[in-house]
Amino acid sequence: MSSDTQNNMSIPREADEECISSFRDVKEEILNEIKRINKDDFIHGLHEMDKLKHITEFTPVLYATERVAYGLNYFAKIHLGDEKYIHARAFRGDDDNKVTFHSLLTTPECAVWEKDTPLTYFTD
Repeated sequence: MSSDTQNNMSIPREADEECISSFRDVKEEILNEIKRINKDDFIHGLHEMDKLKHITEFTPVLYATERVAYGLNYFAKIHLGDEKYIHARAFRGDDDNKVTFHSLLTTPECAVWEKDTPLTYFTD
């Protein structure tokens, strides 16, 4: 099993059609997760999502992959407009070739990233 320090994630590269198509397939799930985080943020008074006033685009700019036993993990940096980015993870199974949303990279302090924040492996 992979971890933040022991994994086979490729070097991040510019988003291509494979990446764009994969994250287009899970766009609604990603946007729903952003809404959920925003709601929790508001309830708990954290204001982290205040950095993301409006989502004006949904453009994967970088991605990396990791081959695992039953498919391929995708990690992507997605531009949402106003120089704000999220890091998303998805999985494409070998058996059905279907892409499923896994998670967004969040920390207690941050869920919205800057352009220069490196795309790294994450499990949550």
